Amino acid sequence: MDYLPLFVRVAGARCVLVGGGEVAHRRLTTLLRAGARVTVIAPSVIDAVRALCVGDVELFERRFEPNDVVGSMLVVAATEDEAVNRDVHAAAVRHGVLINTVDDGMRSTAIFPSIIDRHPVIVAVSTGGRSPTLARRVRTWIEARLPTGYANAAAVLGRWRVRVADRIDDVGSRRRFWDAILDDPAARSIYEGDASRADTYVAERLAHWSEGSSGFVSLVGAGPGDPALLTLRALQCLERADVVFYDNLVSKDVLDLARRDARRVYVGKRRAFHAVRQESINALLVDAARAGERVVRLKGGDPFIFGRGGEEIETLAQHGIAFEVVPGITAALGCASYAHIPLTHRDWAQSVRFVTGNLSGDRVNLDWPELAKPDQTLVIYMGLRGLPEICRELVAHGMDPQTPAALVARGTLPDQRVIVAPLSELAEAVRDADPHGPTTVIVGRVVSLRGRLDAAAADVELRR
Repeated sequence: MDYLPLFVRVAGARCVLVGGGEVAHRRLTTLLRAGARVTVIAPSVIDAVRALCVGDVELFERRFEPNDVVGSMLVVAATEDEAVNRDVHAAAVRHGVLINTVDDGMRSTAIFPSIIDRHPVIVAVSTGGRSPTLARRVRTWIEARLPTGYANAAAVLGRWRVRVADRIDDVGSRRRFWDAILDDPAARSIYEGDASRADTYVAERLAHWSEGSSGFVSLVGAGPGDPALLTLRALQCLERADVVFYDNLVSKDVLDLARRDARRVYVGKRRAFHAVRQESINALLVDAARAGERVVRLKGGDPFIFGRGGEEIETLAQHGIAFEVVPGITAALGCASYAHIPLTHRDWAQSVRFVTGNLSGDRVNLDWPELAKPDQTLVIYMGLRGLPEICRELVAHGMDPQTPAALVARGTLPDQRVIVAPLSELAEAVRDADPHGPTTVIVGRVVSLRGRLDAAAADVELRR
């Protein structure tokens, strides 16, 4: 690290600001918000700076002198004159005073980060002075995820911190208590700033707290693979998890977003090999929740689209385990979008059918006459092994052999592959291409739009 991240109390401390222009005005505003006693030194100042020079703010309209830094905690050089900034830096270093030279990291022993202020929650972002623009972008990203109610929550937690520590002496149990408090929908008063209701709520939860009652399961849709497609709620769940049970379709990049010290337990099922039976997975979820852990069951796509999510929450409900379901972008939506295939179209497809192509014995048992009807898009999950039979049966039940069809392998990931062919030729084209990874099959006239949309997307990319 070039700089040690450190929050410093400057309230009541003397700080010197050299400069009187727009940059100085921004620094002066920040220092005053932090309660500093500021001495402004500049031959001339703009009206905005002069308006702030009241009360404890001293203004000296003259040139900087080296002894001006004596007795100060921090000096800010905010002039457009490099020679003056160099002199301010030299004086500050000579007298052992922290110095910030605006837009000059080489002449700074302290820097002003990009700040998100949810007082008393403060988040500071810095690039070590290399790129204020990048720091602002990171700040904006964090700011969008940080609710304004966190300021109120910090006040409540501060009031109760000692009492909760006296009641719950184990650090891990105490963290789970606060997680349960902050995540409970009934905790709205904490974020809304209703101090009386918030205190009553925390007191009641603390009085009835027991480690075994704190477990919670989040059934989270991980999307089709690209971590950028995670929902904000899914990311929050991963960041708080004590243990993550994940399946074969969850990408490594998504799993890496889990809390660093969270346990990761693989419970996936690969084709023709069930690593963990569903009944065992259900039991693992129940046992972890009963142990007081915050559990994330991470499933590829959406938990309720061919993901057995219904079976898992049924088990949790039977055992009285609190749970939530966090939807994910299902494979059909993600793969189709990244392959530039719209699933519906006003002229060509007025409905979409999702089916699973899993083999039962050696057959794919589906309602072929319904699936072969025109003016719809057919999306087939897990259809790679049964693809020859799927294509054959659809044609046999009336679907045009020339119907456009596609197989998307490892959809939304950097190595995504899309194999397009007429329905009657798709199985052979896929066999020759030998794709690997999760696959999704899309059948319907909408597939013919892929080439046109691919060309448009490439043209846009070239003009960026």
